[in-house]
Amino acid sequence: MESQEPTNEFDDQHDHNQKESVTFSKPESFRQSRMKSYRKVVRWMWRLYLLGLITVITMFVWLSYQLPSFKQLEDPKSRIASVVYASNMDDAKGENEILGKYYVENRTIVPYDSLSPHLVNALVATEDARFYEHSGIDAYALGRVFVKTMILQQRNAGGGSTISQQLAKLLVGRPNTKGRNKLVRFWMIGTTKLKEWLTAVKLERSYTKKEIISMYFNEFDFLFNANGVRSAAETYFQKTPKELSINEAAMLVRMLKNPSLYNPILNPKNAKKGREQVLKNMQIHKHITQEQYDKLRVEPIDITRFKMVNHNDGVATHFREYLRGHLKKLLKQENLLQSDGKPYDLYRDGLKIYTTIDARYQRHAEKAVWDHLSQHQKKLFKHWPNWNNKADRKYKNRNPWTYKDYRVSEGELALRRWALERVVWGTDRYKIMRNRVLPTVVKLKLRDSDIYRMNEMERANKRKKKHKWDKVTRGEDLLKYWLKMEYIDQDKANILKKVMASADWEQIKKEYKAMFDYFEQPVKMRIFAYNQKGETDTIMSPMDSIRYHRMHLQTGSISIDTKNGHIKSWVGGLNHKYFKYDHANKRNARQVGSTMKPFLYAVTIEKKGLSPCQEVWDVKTTIEKGYGKFGLHKDWTPKNAGGSYSGQTLTLISALTKSLNSVSAYLMKELNSPEPLRKTLADAGIDTSKVPSNPTICLGTADLSVYEMVGAYSVFANLGVYNEPVFIERIEDADGNVIYVAEQDQDTRQALDKRTAYVMSQVLQRVQSTAGGFGGIKSKHGGKTGTTNFQADGWFMGIIPGLAVGTWVGCDDRFIRFRTLTNGQGAHMARPIFQNFLRNIEGDPVLAINTKAEFPKLDDMDAESTQNSIELNCGKINSGGLADEFPDLTNPIIDEYDDSETEIDVGDDSE
Repeated sequence: MESQEPTNEFDDQHDHNQKESVTFSKPESFRQSRMKSYRKVVRWMWRLYLLGLITVITMFVWLSYQLPSFKQLEDPKSRIASVVYASNMDDAKGENEILGKYYVENRTIVPYDSLSPHLVNALVATEDARFYEHSGIDAYALGRVFVKTMILQQRNAGGGSTISQQLAKLLVGRPNTKGRNKLVRFWMIGTTKLKEWLTAVKLERSYTKKEIISMYFNEFDFLFNANGVRSAAETYFQKTPKELSINEAAMLVRMLKNPSLYNPILNPKNAKKGREQVLKNMQIHKHITQEQYDKLRVEPIDITRFKMVNHNDGVATHFREYLRGHLKKLLKQENLLQSDGKPYDLYRDGLKIYTTIDARYQRHAEKAVWDHLSQHQKKLFKHWPNWNNKADRKYKNRNPWTYKDYRVSEGELALRRWALERVVWGTDRYKIMRNRVLPTVVKLKLRDSDIYRMNEMERANKRKKKHKWDKVTRGEDLLKYWLKMEYIDQDKANILKKVMASADWEQIKKEYKAMFDYFEQPVKMRIFAYNQKGETDTIMSPMDSIRYHRMHLQTGSISIDTKNGHIKSWVGGLNHKYFKYDHANKRNARQVGSTMKPFLYAVTIEKKGLSPCQEVWDVKTTIEKGYGKFGLHKDWTPKNAGGSYSGQTLTLISALTKSLNSVSAYLMKELNSPEPLRKTLADAGIDTSKVPSNPTICLGTADLSVYEMVGAYSVFANLGVYNEPVFIERIEDADGNVIYVAEQDQDTRQALDKRTAYVMSQVLQRVQSTAGGFGGIKSKHGGKTGTTNFQADGWFMGIIPGLAVGTWVGCDDRFIRFRTLTNGQGAHMARPIFQNFLRNIEGDPVLAINTKAEFPKLDDMDAESTQNSIELNCGKINSGGLADEFPDLTNPIIDEYDDSETEIDVGDDSE
């Protein structure tokens, strides 16, 4: 029994433990189960966390490759305008005066130091009061937006974007979510917002606060081609950003929120309210006082100085357009390429083009043109009273497109019709209506010139003979002529004949007539006018508008510094908006008339050792067939203006003053060949491929440009040294590095013996003083006029010490002209512009022209040599010029003799 006792105790204990074990088996199992679940959840949480972390890192890495580069941050989207500068300083702005810009967006970068402090204060007070405290993202502002805007729905609680984020928004751009579903839109907007945040942080780490502010102002688009604060200040206030007042700065800063809603031009009321909000913010943050706020908030919005940038406005408009084309070619040169081998982009790379144009001279030149032609134009309209076919019957023949006298052929009338119709074809109105009004022409794929040619052929076939012996040109003759001149080919000739023989021809004539009837219907339009705006509103038919504008006298005028060839002013026409063709550049060549004669005289004086005072005969002069090296196939005998000869002797100076063709022919004959003259012209920068090798060139029959002529005339005022005309001083890239200097390409050479050039400078002075001179002009001056066939062109080439000025006046259509010398000669067409220009620059106190300056002088040895070799038997060269003893120059010569025609036989047209 005793032996079993322990056993029983053990068993009892065992049973107790077993019961206890049974009792706690359920909780233990549950705990273990829970632990397993917990561990599983933790594992999944870690997985999700790691996945999320990897996703976020991946997204950030992916987005980082799409962020703007440092170059884009410094040079936002590479859309910086290239600026064209004048040679003179703008004292108010402390830099060279700006002539214009070339741009995709009118943006000019300005540094922080060039911003008005009012701009900075207004921006920070309004857009980001904690700007100097955060690092790109303002957590406090985001919390405020979350609580007040999203939870409390307070609409005026303010935004959460910092200035850095707003700049990032401009740099990153917003995606186009149009047509996308909600999920895609959410993704696109979300990733874009992350890009903005990352860019804002990148900006803060890479740039100073000042740099971020200037970048933001430079990047924003203020509308009306005002990209960036520099353009905005100029467009809205005609100021630099540094000059902006408190109210002006406040208005621009409010536009940062919405440039259209708060625009003073589009919404002046909203602009004033928005400006007041900015002013209040500035007052709250102690940038202005309460007194200033009360005063400024009531000031009206001033838009009187608003001026949208336009390539048709400003000074030197034709020059800027010519410069644009020149730069496009220049920047492609291998030595001007960027380091990556690509050419600079004129519209995006922010180049700085420093030109030789002096804006002060330019304004004086443009005023000189306007003042003269505004008056002379009235005379031309009076000369052709029936220009629009609306005059009294007695003036029926006073229409330049239909005018006919004994010298006008049917061929010339056809060319006038061609000239008018070509202008019609080029109008937007014609191009828009062509398919609708000319369906048959479109169906047959005919050109507008084809219609013209068929009309002329039909007109020729209907022409009647006035006399039995008259030879009349028929349509078939015209066709043969066009084929011979290669105006058309045989296939085109066959098409024209086939169409005219078909029933379609009658329909084409009806359609073409309907088109021109449409052009004769009066409509409201705006046309050029000599008034302050340069235009006026009127009711006029499109055809009359074309005739009206073609009736206007045009001009090309260039002034050049004779010492270095720098072009000081360039006037290519009246008004770039209505007359875009540039009459001053190299491509526009017109017959030069008697302005060629000084070169002939200079060559003869130099080659033959003649004195300008040597006497010659005013008699008929003939260069015979086969004479010398002229290569003539028949005799050539030019006539003087009016067809008469005095039969008397006179000095070369008098002959040049009277512009006698007889003496010019004599001097050319003395040279035995046209080549000495052509060589001198080439040395003086003239493209002699346009100067034929025949004796008529001595009368100015060649077509040359104002650009070439003014460069050539500069040798007379510079002791024979030719400096190629240049209009660019240098070009800098956006960082101020010089990439081009014009002098490296400029051609300089001795074009004329310096003694001869000096003598000619004195001769040209004497020519003008004898012809009456210029009243009120103090500077020493000389020059020569020129008038061409039928007064189609009027020229004046003038020189003063240090400056040469070339001016041409005429109409784009050569048949539109004065029919007499009274108003059509160069002395009346072009010389007054030179006179006005001199008067303007002499009267400008800022320019302070030295009116006592002398033309360059010869040294003593050269002067003595010149006297001996040229044998000035009627006087000596001294400091005052040619001696006063000129027996033949005691009486002034009237203007009528200051010009002559280049035409061999000139009839005296009378009214």
